[in-house]
Amino acid sequence: MGRIPISVRQFGVHLLRLYWEQRSYRTALVLGGASSLVALVQFFLMGRFLQQGNTFDGIRVYGGDIVSFLLTGSIFTGFVVIGLNAFSGYLQEEQAAGTLESVLVMPVSVFKPMIFSGGAALIGTISGSFAMVAVFGAILKVPFNIDILGSVSVLFLLVLTTSGLGLTGCGALLVTKRGDPVKWTVVTVTTLLSGVAYPVTILPEWLQLIAGFLPTTIALDGMRLALTQAATPKELLPSLAGLAAWATIALAIGLWGMHTGLRIARRRGSLGEF
Repeated sequence: MGRIPISVRQFGVHLLRLYWEQRSYRTALVLGGASSLVALVQFFLMGRFLQQGNTFDGIRVYGGDIVSFLLTGSIFTGFVVIGLNAFSGYLQEEQAAGTLESVLVMPVSVFKPMIFSGGAALIGTISGSFAMVAVFGAILKVPFNIDILGSVSVLFLLVLTTSGLGLTGCGALLVTKRGDPVKWTVVTVTTLLSGVAYPVTILPEWLQLIAGFLPTTIALDGMRLALTQAATPKELLPSLAGLAAWATIALAIGLWGMHTGLRIARRRGSLGEF
């Protein structure tokens, strides 16, 4: 038996290094495995929805058009991710650069550059969403009936809510270094239960009850009504009130979570680690 070529051995060492690197971030490893299982459940539910054929009873309240239903779900998901990443994205950049500890001990509040970073990303998402609606609506004739003020009101409160949850994730990220359990939970629950790719009515009744209390479900329903049925802020008042309550709670928990994560990381002396 001949000797193993050096390139093959080097590749084996590279794989082993990746294995030990990923193993050291156990939270990220567990969340990655769980995401695969969640994706299977999501495809199963999507299949059940598509089996309804051409009727799609669950989306009649939004006009009954499957393309506009899926498109608004895609736009909505972009705003959820932006809210969750508004603060953690900046934090991870500083972690990777090895400058996080220096940034946190500066006399300037760390929240200001976080807000600037999130604001720039939000502008990009708004521009992309506007272009998407314009292309699909004007060129491909997808039916939209938009109330600007209603849409903006819902999205503003949605971003506030998800930003608060994102702050909680920042606190967790300061401890775990890689793998944000808060962000993973919000994205997973949103895609599974909030009606992004299929209506909530496709879920078992007990899950529909849980989904109805989620801020992402409330926001997506309001956003779809504003984009497809020209729902005004007055018509969306119950949804806006619920989202305002969620935003207040999420921001309070987020600030607490961020300060708690900072305190733990400082006590451990791990702020400079990545």
